[in-house]
Amino acid sequence: MKAVYKLSAEEWPKVKEEMRAAMIAAARAGKTITYSELAAQLETAYVHPHSFLMTRLLTEIGREEIAAGRGVLPAVVVSKATGMPGGGYFRASALQGADMSDLEAAWRDDLESVFAYWQEASTSE
Repeated sequence: MKAVYKLSAEEWPKVKEEMRAAMIAAARAGKTITYSELAAQLETAYVHPHSFLMTRLLTEIGREEIAAGRGVLPAVVVSKATGMPGGGYFRASALQGADMSDLEAAWRDDLESVFAYWQEASTSE
């Protein structure tokens, strides 16, 4: 599948839902998922794992999940090289007002919160 750098109005919500479902599955399993693994699970369109588009989608999903009280779902998406999220995750968290004095600790708190939420949540969400 060819990488895209722009999604149509119809593709955007479909790709977001596919990403969200993959992240929820990872969270329910108590595992992280790499950007590459996430990109490989998309069926509507291939979004390059290190693209600005991937960052925008993850940021939007994160904001929606926080607003719904379900935690920072994109915390489960990590770099294969570091095992932690990329810079976009930390910038978005800082803009949301999170204490980023210890990046790893802040991320691990988010991750544990997301794991706990989705492992206790009903499968209907």
